[in-house]
Amino acid sequence: MIKEFLIGCCYYPEHWDETNMENDIIRIKDLGFNTVRMGEFSWSIFEKEEGCFDFSLLEKAVRLAEKNNLYVILGTPTAAPPRWLTERYPDVLCKNSDGIVMSHGSRQHHNHTSEVYLRFCARITEEMAKTFSRFKNVIGWQIDNELNCHRNESYAESDDIAFRKWLKDKYGNIEALNQAWGTCFWSLDFNDFSQIECPKRTTTHKNPSLVTDYYLFLSDSVINYAAIQAKIIKKYMPNAFVTHNGYFANLDYKKLTDECLDLLSFDSYPMFFEQKGIANGRQAEYRLAQTRGCSEQFLILEQQSGPGGQLSYLLPTPVPGQIRLWTYQSILHGAVGVLYFRYRTALFGAEQLWYGIYDHDGEENYRSREIRQITEEIRRVGNVFLKERKHADVAIYNDYHNDCRRKSEPFFEDDSRLIFNTLNGKNVSTDIVYNLDDLEKYKVIIIPHIAIADEMFEQKLQKFADNGGVVIISAKSGTKDKNANYLPIKNPGWFRNLTGCYVDWFTALPDHTKQFVEMDNKRYPAEIYCETLQIEGSSAVGYYTEGFCRDKIAMAKKGNVYYLGFFCKNSADVYYDIIAKHVNIATPLDKNLEEFALGNYKMYLNHGDAAVKCSGYDLLCEKSFTEIPAYGVVMIGRE
Repeated sequence: MIKEFLIGCCYYPEHWDETNMENDIIRIKDLGFNTVRMGEFSWSIFEKEEGCFDFSLLEKAVRLAEKNNLYVILGTPTAAPPRWLTERYPDVLCKNSDGIVMSHGSRQHHNHTSEVYLRFCARITEEMAKTFSRFKNVIGWQIDNELNCHRNESYAESDDIAFRKWLKDKYGNIEALNQAWGTCFWSLDFNDFSQIECPKRTTTHKNPSLVTDYYLFLSDSVINYAAIQAKIIKKYMPNAFVTHNGYFANLDYKKLTDECLDLLSFDSYPMFFEQKGIANGRQAEYRLAQTRGCSEQFLILEQQSGPGGQLSYLLPTPVPGQIRLWTYQSILHGAVGVLYFRYRTALFGAEQLWYGIYDHDGEENYRSREIRQITEEIRRVGNVFLKERKHADVAIYNDYHNDCRRKSEPFFEDDSRLIFNTLNGKNVSTDIVYNLDDLEKYKVIIIPHIAIADEMFEQKLQKFADNGGVVIISAKSGTKDKNANYLPIKNPGWFRNLTGCYVDWFTALPDHTKQFVEMDNKRYPAEIYCETLQIEGSSAVGYYTEGFCRDKIAMAKKGNVYYLGFFCKNSADVYYDIIAKHVNIATPLDKNLEEFALGNYKMYLNHGDAAVKCSGYDLLCEKSFTEIPAYGVVMIGRE
């Protein structure tokens, strides 16, 4: 799909005097860029009055980009409807769970189910696609912007109507729905689909099956919203790619990608993590892995290039080297293009504190100089990142249906991010996978508290284990049906035969209780919830050390399959130590040094604030080195 590495920035011509546009485009090109992204928040410019379209400002920018040999990625402007639309058609506005209408004055204040809004979105998309189809340098489209970023639930009347239709399509009749949801509990039976609403505020806890379906519905609504635009763009520009920039809540990005997009994109802002501690910016890689799991090739449509803030907060400014570090972080985790947010910091509006490459003054600074270094390196070696891809031995399974189930039963926290960060921090390259049909390239698959499963799920894991793969399953897995109802069988439910054990006793762990698991004379914390196990065809490999559970079985192993009867909250080292028994893991040179193998090349990223002793010849800077500086990046040839 992407045959040339894309490097560029976001540019908003409507924010600046039109007389500066040509100079802006020239300066963008002068930074070493080959791509510019525009248009995603300009609806009120393009359609000042209903049905009166004027794309002349954007056409001028695209034409100047073409003159300067810049590719263009256009965004549909549907994340920010103009005032005439929300004033004339107030039903397009979303409501929160208390029924309060979200007023005009920000962005994403519309709902995704309003037939009126869908019609206007389709029209502006079609007018844009027709207009810009004649520009050969328009190579791609971004649908909307950061779907579900600011609000990821909606409770307007149109949402209730759409939810009822979605449920009727799924269940067919109200009796089947009552059966699936177990509505006889608390006298919640429905006589007709018309009685059902999106789950608004209640006196106490809601029916978990209803809540699970609601979150599935929310995602499908957003995907339908995106599909309308994608179909129109492909009609007029079949050779342009269609993408969207995530990653946010209540959206099945794998389904969105498969049904609507040519490739997924991500907006990377590592300083949200880095501000909490040195080298914490590495935690941004969990979302990069999720994006790569949906889309083998992906783009970064917004890469942090300065301090970020939206009036109520301001993130720290990246120190010299960090922008370059974050750029290669994105690239090495799979990005085939990086666009910085943004060319220049706006002088007005809600993101005056969200800085770009240039500050408000528009003059050169250390960030622009650092980006020039990056683009020069990409010019020389960028194609390496298109051809050579990282390979992971370990995968963590995730699916949106189970994410919805967790929201309906939030006591059981998802610790997959903790597991990923622990492994990633020890240089265990790890993928996120959304199906079990392509496991042969991995050595280990982790199933972290995946409650909703079925016989086919279990069979795929058994096949993987029979072929030599290692399976690690953790507590509360295999326990529920597709409706988020518990199965009438002993835990771990569907995985009992696979794991060779069953749960004999369990408990939530109160805050004042410390529990540990001992394996191979090493202790690991068990937190939130734990189970004591009985074995039936497996062997015990870990025992609890405290209280009533002392000396009772915490971990079982049957062949290559491990079952861990507990959750992790602060440490997931136990996963690393199990994996180390089966996978050859090189000891990191430094706790903050990330290592990548890319075909004939090896790269090191120093996420720490101190230099790391290491020597070689750096292909990026084309000189020898004896240490990797703080926030430094080096690329060497592999012998």
